[in-house]
Amino acid sequence: MQINISARHLKLTNPLAEYIQKKVEKCEKYFDHLVWAQVIISVEKHRQMAEIIIHAKKITFRSKEESSDLYAAIDLAMTRMEKQLKKHKEIVKSSHKNAVPMAELEESDDLTLDVESLISNIDEIKQYDMKKMSVHNAIGEMKKNGDKFYMFINDESSKVNVVYIKGVNSYGLLKPKA
Repeated sequence: MQINISARHLKLTNPLAEYIQKKVEKCEKYFDHLVWAQVIISVEKHRQMAEIIIHAKKITFRSKEESSDLYAAIDLAMTRMEKQLKKHKEIVKSSHKNAVPMAELEESDDLTLDVESLISNIDEIKQYDMKKMSVHNAIGEMKKNGDKFYMFINDESSKVNVVYIKGVNSYGLLKPKA
């Protein structure tokens, strides 16, 4: 990553440049390919300011902070930058889940999947009061709730069953083997 440091109204010393360089290089742990970084430090009367701009693939991050101390302003700007990078990394991670497309599942002979990646794709959890009822009543509850399936305790077998809609006026029943 290319790092450019600009100083306004002050002389950029080697120790200050090295301090900034080390701080900015830490950002590389959040992205594999950071393209460039621009750090602008400036002094205006009693205000010391640090602005950090980092460009990664297709996105640019910016943070700007001020303090009565230049090193403190740099630290504050870096803290803000790291928060942005962490947040973006989490968003990217959650949006690029390791989901396996159904077409791949149907074509694949080997269905050993990474269970963790499938579990991470769960975006809704429904909880049911497990009521004992007939299959007919379970279909009625499913229709009443507007659901595509309904889980219940079958009053004939006393086991958990699931009814589901297959098509127009066509239903399926999932039940455990005896």
